[in-house]
Amino acid sequence: MKNYLKYLLIFSLLVPLSNLYPQDSGKKEFKDTVRTEYLKAIIRSVPVLTIEVNGNYDFGLFELSANDNGDFSSNEFIGGDNFGVRHGFGLMTSVKFNLQESGHFRLCISGGYSRFSSRFNKLFTVQSEESFADYNVYSLGVGVENSFTPSYKFKPVVGISLIGSIIDGNAQLADPSITGLLNVDIKPAFRLGLSAYSGLEYMVNNKYGLNCGIRIVHANLWLKDTKVSDNPGEIYLNDKRVVPRIPFSGFRQFAWGELYAGVNIYFGIHQKEYIIKKMLR
Repeated sequence: MKNYLKYLLIFSLLVPLSNLYPQDSGKKEFKDTVRTEYLKAIIRSVPVLTIEVNGNYDFGLFELSANDNGDFSSNEFIGGDNFGVRHGFGLMTSVKFNLQESGHFRLCISGGYSRFSSRFNKLFTVQSEESFADYNVYSLGVGVENSFTPSYKFKPVVGISLIGSIIDGNAQLADPSITGLLNVDIKPAFRLGLSAYSGLEYMVNNKYGLNCGIRIVHANLWLKDTKVSDNPGEIYLNDKRVVPRIPFSGFRQFAWGELYAGVNIYFGIHQKEYIIKKMLR
């Protein structure tokens, strides 16, 4: 009986102590701190067809850049030194087709009009110019273009085209050999040339975009010619040097640079949205 009471007393003392100092069971609880984030990715296809419309400011090069800060000189025009103009403006429309599935290389067919005038920088002067020259250039071109990032919003491009142009015009001259002014029509002339350009497209959405860039055009690289007209009120473009020299003739290059900007219309773009699950801690 005494032993039983002794064991009961020891047990009653050990139980409270075990509650104060519990043994480590080896199990630990962790709080889950993993977060889930969902990302949306848009995959866009390249346009199958692009129509580009832009306007341009033209600045003459070589003999299309008249002397005396663009002022018209009757003597230089009659002598065949230059075309008598320096500045112009124009419009161009281009249709671009993909030549490969990736869209990097495109076939470009373009049509444009440019107007050059010696009176371009005299638009806001009160007194009209007595002597002047004006030209109209109607062009068709076909070429290739490289779009470096065809499926991105920003698309740097470079291209080159073979162009055929019809050039005509009108000039009013202070001819010292006659009294008063001489008005002559420049008969239409067909010439072949090249154009090269570099620019940037920005895709606003899957239907429309913006474009800008610079283009260099040499309209009469080939088929230069010089003729004498039977009509005293008409002359030919006369851009080929001949011997003996005749009035209004000389080796002249109808070349200019363009600063252009406009809009693009895209066709055939498809896009897919993908949801990407990302685990974050």
